[in-house]
Order: sequence, then C-alpha cells, then structure tokens
Amino acid sequence: MISMRRNILKVVAILITYHLSLITTSAQSELEDDSIAYSLSLPETVVLSDGMSFEEYLLKQVLAHAKPLKERIARLDYGVTCRLEKDIDLTKFPHRRTITLAARLAGYGPIVSALREHKHFGITMAEDVHFNKGKITTSNLRIVKMEQELTEKQKASFLKHDGMLSANVYDKFYKKVREKVKKLQKLRRKEGETGMKYSGSYTSAGRTVYRVELDRMRVDIADGCWQITRISYQEGQNDVYCETKEVRPGLFLPSHGRAKLYLDRAKWPKGYVSMKIEYAYR
Repeated sequence: MISMRRNILKVVAILITYHLSLITTSAQSELEDDSIAYSLSLPETVVLSDGMSFEEYLLKQVLAHAKPLKERIARLDYGVTCRLEKDIDLTKFPHRRTITLAARLAGYGPIVSALREHKHFGITMAEDVHFNKGKITTSNLRIVKMEQELTEKQKASFLKHDGMLSANVYDKFYKKVREKVKKLQKLRRKEGETGMKYSGSYTSAGRTVYRVELDRMRVDIADGCWQITRISYQEGQNDVYCETKEVRPGLFLPSHGRAKLYLDRAKWPKGYVSMKIEYAYR
C-alpha cells in the first residue's frame, strides 16, 4: 500500500512539474513575443430569409429608399466646375467627315472643329445652378481657363452646350442602379446567376459603408440612410466615376467625378476625351 501511494505521489509530482513547465514556457513566450499582435479576420455573415443574399438585401434597401431629388430637398444652390481634356488626333480618325457633318447638324460644329484643330485640348468652364422644386436654372456660365486659343464662335458654342454642367446626375445614378439591378435579376431567372457580389465594408465619417459589385458597376452604400456614396461603371467604351458627400443629414449629393470617353478603344486605347466635374454647395 505504501509503495502504491509513493507511485501515485510521483505521478502527481511529475504532472505538477509538467504543468509548471508549460506555464513557464508560455510566460517566456509571451515575454519574448509581447510586441507581436495576432488577429483573425472572419468574413461578415448575415442570415436572411427566402435565400436572399446580402448584396441583394443592400440593393433592395437602396431602391426602396430611393426618391427623386425634388422629393428630398426643395431648394438647392451650388456651383459646378467642369474641365474637358482631349488627347487624340481627330484628323486621322476614320469617318471624320461623317462625324463632322453629324455634329454640325446637331449644332456642335464649332466644338468639333476646335477639337479637331488641337490634338491636345483643354478647357475649364463653370456655372451656378439653382434647383427649385425639381426645376434647374443656371446663371453666370463662364470659361475659367483655356489651354489653347479659340475663336469667339467656338467659345460661344462651348458655353451654349452646357448640359454636362446642369445635369441632374443624382437622379441619373439611381436610375442607372435600378436598371442594372432589374437586368441582372432577369438574367438570374434565366441562368441562375445574378452577377451581383458583396465585396466588403469600411467606415467613413462615422458611417458603415458597404460595397456591392454589379457586373461592370460598383456601388458604395451608406448604412441606415441607404444612399449611394460612390458609383463607378462602364458604359459602352466609356468609364464613369463619381463620389458624393453628405450635404444634409442622410442626403448624399455628388461632390466630384470624372468620365473617360473613347471613340474607339480597341484601335486608339490612348486616345480619349476626359471630363472632371466638381460640385460646391452653398
């Protein structure tokens, strides 16, 4: 009996020694590696009913809360600045006579002539915009800067065709997203694939922002108010990108954007016309 007790005590002693050894080793390891931080990033998981994916849920919220700008705000005054640049030799472009004729018939003859005369072209224009119950009026349209000399007729034509400055891009972007979602949902019913993808989230100005990809379109969505904070997409051969900012609580309006327009991207990938637009709200 005494022998058995001694054996048990030995085993207990060995276990205690082994346990203390583990504690000591762990403590030494922590002391040696106290400058190393270990983190584990787990994917976001949201369980929704009826088999709805998280990206579909986000887009559903955006479209459910989408309203025309005139229903969100009655009056708005802001300034728009647009810089138009070109780096393409239009004198070597095929069908240039047909293009020039079509432009003249549409009233853009002087603009096309200016773009054709200067391979490297740059002009910056600005305008004041007044939004009142859905109606847009403009004033103080002006040329801020020119990289080359233009005739008075050419200047007048640029100022006359100011649609890019006074366009209601807020409503346009939500319409784009709605049309894209409908198209992809229709594709899913036929082929079982949505073309939609949730690609993560981040924090901006205290808000959680979700990012969803819809084929060749990418949309960033502010949690809670479900407003678009960024949008980028390809339209034909052209690339469009725009960022917004919260000018009123829960109302995100365009702050700046850019578009790159290609006449023939396959043959002239470096030849393009670009626009950069900035908005300043009062």
